[in-house]
Amino acid sequence: MPERALALKRRLRDGGVAIGAFLTLADPAVAEILAGAGYDWVWIDTEHSPWSLRDLQTSLMPFLRTATVPIVRVPWNDHVRIKQVLDAGALGIVGPMVRTVAEAEALVAACRYPPVGVRGFGPRRASAWGRNIEPYMAQANEAIFVMPQIEDWRTAEIIDEVLAVQGIDGVAIGPNDLSGTVGALRQHDHPKVKGSIERIIATAKARGIPACMGIVTAPERTAELAATGVRMILVAADVGLLVGGYDRALSAARGAAPAAAAEVDV
Repeated sequence: MPERALALKRRLRDGGVAIGAFLTLADPAVAEILAGAGYDWVWIDTEHSPWSLRDLQTSLMPFLRTATVPIVRVPWNDHVRIKQVLDAGALGIVGPMVRTVAEAEALVAACRYPPVGVRGFGPRRASAWGRNIEPYMAQANEAIFVMPQIEDWRTAEIIDEVLAVQGIDGVAIGPNDLSGTVGALRQHDHPKVKGSIERIIATAKARGIPACMGIVTAPERTAELAATGVRMILVAADVGLLVGGYDRALSAARGAAPAAAAEVDV
């Protein structure tokens, strides 16, 4: 399993772009549909969606025999939950609301086995239930993709120090929560919000670390974003596709339906 994550890291280190999508619905059928689509990676969001560990393990199964790398955003940077998510077979972790160098170091440590980290040992499904335990042990520390998410403008002020932490493979931005810390929730074009985001992206690019906007962006902006350093690009989300598809279909049908006959007074 870790070979996929290593291949993703190599692609990004070489300056490549990785196209991803959000999986937010805790339904194995949705996971199976997404796993068959051929995305480079998938962001499984267990922070803002009601996922249990059983839901997560079941939804990771369709990705086993694909090239797609499942990366899970945990609810919080809790080393116990991170251990459980990795043992269930996730190949990467997005740590939300990383604000300090110490928090970035703790996130990396939670994803690595000793002596370089503190991850407890017990990779059940991750090691094919023990059948591949030796290869998994040999590759896990290098393979697991670690991506802190920056969601506070104050962290943008020390972003070079945060990204200097060894073991960070990518950096996600949380533009909505970041804008909230400025007092301008969801105002991405607010000067302080925009400046913070640009600083994170520029610093990551200078360090050779791929950035991710942490929200869905239009597919046609891929080249533009990649040029700035945003090379982990999310172009779709399950809920957005469902809502948009249903709404468009209904709107089109309403527009095409014959008008009701006017009532005639008698």
